[in-house]
Amino acid sequence: MGCGSFLIESANLFTVFRWNNTPAIIRFTEADNIYNTLLLTLFIFSDEEKTKVVEILHNKIYEAIPKIILSDISLETKNKIEEKGKDIWEKTITQTYKELENTLDKNLSHKLLIKYNFDQETQNKIRLINLFASRKEALINERVFPEYYEEPRIKNEERISKIIVKDKKIIEEMADELLKISCRLVTMIRWNKNHRNIKSSVSSHSFLVFLIAYILALSVDLDKHEIYEIMACAILHDLPEAFTGDVISPTKRKVEGLEEIISEIEREFVQEWYKSNIILRDITSKFEKYIFYPFQNNYGKFVRTADLLAALIECYLEISTGNQNTYFIESFSRLKQEIEDISPLDVSEIIKEIEENSSIHL
Repeated sequence: MGCGSFLIESANLFTVFRWNNTPAIIRFTEADNIYNTLLLTLFIFSDEEKTKVVEILHNKIYEAIPKIILSDISLETKNKIEEKGKDIWEKTITQTYKELENTLDKNLSHKLLIKYNFDQETQNKIRLINLFASRKEALINERVFPEYYEEPRIKNEERISKIIVKDKKIIEEMADELLKISCRLVTMIRWNKNHRNIKSSVSSHSFLVFLIAYILALSVDLDKHEIYEIMACAILHDLPEAFTGDVISPTKRKVEGLEEIISEIEREFVQEWYKSNIILRDITSKFEKYIFYPFQNNYGKFVRTADLLAALIECYLEISTGNQNTYFIESFSRLKQEIEDISPLDVSEIIKEIEENSSIHL
């Protein structure tokens, strides 16, 4: 399996829904959930060494990879499997990684299919981040469906209460504030004026941009300080859309000067948000360049390429599932040219592989 095919497979996480045996007012996909945890991780570990943050964020991708193949299995079901089969679930996950290692490009697999280990305090914070994201999902849906979400939400709270970390209250407050914003991105569907067979939210798109940008960085052996910048930028590049909505590029460029005005409005909204929040103020100010100028400098070229490749894959998903809207075919061709013009490295093989997987010739 080449890189292009792997990225197509990764887009399966757009359609792997969490809490999928219960009704919901908001359906969170695995891609949405991963994005939420990436955002929390970036902020909560902002004072740590950049190399360590890269490794923590890497593990988020590593842990998500089996779900591309296995889909999602709830925590309660996993616990029951482990009760009855002891280490059977662990064997299932191990077998999944082995299958991927045997099919994935060797240059990618030996860099991607590794897991980093951390001290207990770090592990506890990572567990908290995962639980905070799950709690937010349950709290939102519990408002309408308490009979389905109250019990798992209470169990989640019990798990949170048992975890001991330094500055736990501050971490929890920070997570609550960030999730208020990131959950807006979960409800925003991209390409909104066009019918979609496979919908992607802004948050799920940002997850895919993160994954692609990271893989591109690995492919040219960038050091971890450079990778940190690419990761941070990929996570934050669409954050202003939580405040302005998804204003598509053709609209921004409709008349001269509109794009600059929208950028100015984005800065005003975001700055108003974080400057009024004591917990987030100092941390967010350090990330301003990634939020407001995501496509500048060397890291920006990687993230912009990843952003366009993610859009290309979204077009591919529509074309391959029979969407008759010619907009996606036209966009596919346009995006290929844009990628060729902006990419800091040759991604022609990735594009070729995506194109060859399409059901029609583009």
